Amino acid sequence: MNPLAIVTPVSRATPMAFLTGLVLLAVLDAAKTWYGLSLVSTEGGGDGFGFLSMGLIGLMVVFVSFLFINRRRDAGDGIMLFLLPVLLAVLISVIASMVMLTAGSFQVMGVFAEEQGRDVMTVAQDPAFQAEFQAWMEDRPELALQMVGPAAWAGFAGFWVTSFLFGLWFMSMKREN
Repeated sequence: MNPLAIVTPVSRATPMAFLTGLVLLAVLDAAKTWYGLSLVSTEGGGDGFGFLSMGLIGLMVVFVSFLFINRRRDAGDGIMLFLLPVLLAVLISVIASMVMLTAGSFQVMGVFAEEQGRDVMTVAQDPAFQAEFQAWMEDRPELALQMVGPAAWAGFAGFWVTSFLFGLWFMSMKREN
């Protein structure tokens, strides 16, 4: 495998180098996600990791872009198609994270409504309920942190499943001699 295929956009990535690069980046991203979530505990640790994590996510997207560019370059095709899998992977990652965060939020909102002796469906539109729920959540950060883990892993899965599905297509591209 050409290691430059991951870190530069001017190399060629054979199908095996492309797949190896994707697997390597996915493993590193899983380690980053796991480590970041391990820092976020019920005591609210990991304060400085948020900005570092955002930088690492950006770097991961850049390296995945380089792999897709280099695979297209090896196949002898134009490189602009790299945008499709990368942008779709980011979009699906964000959507998956938001869906899981929303589902977790409704679950926690149900716990709050139950503690108040009210039905969550009838009070969810009440602005006073929203303010009370917000204050209740601020007093219980461990509940908010419980929503972060599933959302982070859902975003991870959305990004990498999309990347690997497009990766299979890109790996099937043959070089025209």
